[in-house]
Amino acid sequence: MKILLIGGTRFIGRHVISQLLQEGHQITLFNRGKTPNPFEGAVKVIKGDRKISGELALLTKGQSFEAVIDMIAYNGTDTEECIKAFAGRINHFIMISTRSVYRQPIKSPIHEGDLLVNDPEISYGFHKVQAENNLLQAHAANSFPATILRLPAVYGEYDYQAREWYFIKRILDKRKQILLPDYGWGINQREYTGNIAAQISILLANRNKTLGQAYNSGHSHFNRYQDLVQIAAEIMNHELKYYGVSRELMPWKIPLASEGIRTCSTGKLASLGYIEPFGVAAGLERIIKYFTDNPLSEYLFATRQQQDMFNYSLEDRLIAERGILLAKN
Repeated sequence: MKILLIGGTRFIGRHVISQLLQEGHQITLFNRGKTPNPFEGAVKVIKGDRKISGELALLTKGQSFEAVIDMIAYNGTDTEECIKAFAGRINHFIMISTRSVYRQPIKSPIHEGDLLVNDPEISYGFHKVQAENNLLQAHAANSFPATILRLPAVYGEYDYQAREWYFIKRILDKRKQILLPDYGWGINQREYTGNIAAQISILLANRNKTLGQAYNSGHSHFNRYQDLVQIAAEIMNHELKYYGVSRELMPWKIPLASEGIRTCSTGKLASLGYIEPFGVAAGLERIIKYFTDNPLSEYLFATRQQQDMFNYSLEDRLIAERGILLAKN
């Protein structure tokens, strides 16, 4: 199959392209060329900027694609441009969306038909909803062949957000104890990026069943934050003592460790025959190896990764003064 990927060289797209190439598809990338292409020679490249009105249509004119996978549609304008560019030209259009489209308060597990964000103040989710709506309306009105895949928090090799670095680095540094917010009880469903590649393959193979539909992605089994850390410690053959404090006492905002339960039903995807290739432990094993070989040296995300998170003297003081020892499972 001839497939065009919009975006695709930074994180999730790298796994998707690898999977599609292994399956024998012919891949063309459309991007600005600002990120090095790890697939040089194996894929065709169209250098362009989708944000420039009409450029996507102009630069792909005269080229034949059976499917388009849009990794980076963030707002309504993005998908309007795609509809103009590809209407009547392709058999399948897959948009990568997000769990953030669902309206608060979330009642887990979330199903695809649950209410979506309608508040412009919730910028990311609201604009993703607008992007989705354009595609679904074009499908209803003119049979534009759209399918939507909604992702939870994604982890894996090449993850520039490195949200698991908080506990991976502590284990690499041979820490004997770790402090967890909300006593490690937060449940936040993740997805290993290699599974997303397999999900896209399933959607492509089941085109006729999936048009005009949205599907939730996510690990079929999910864990408390403490459980994730324990799995990582076992993989790395390291013993840890686990201490918890309330969120208010935690000096850092630890990514994806907040209280509450945030999960999505993935039964609709499973109904297509999808079985996840990588469970939580397998995914963690791969990201641990990646960050062991490529330790994080920059802290670019003020609310996600801060160098001060690794101030172990502060952590030890909090554990001694306020920490509650947590039982292991």
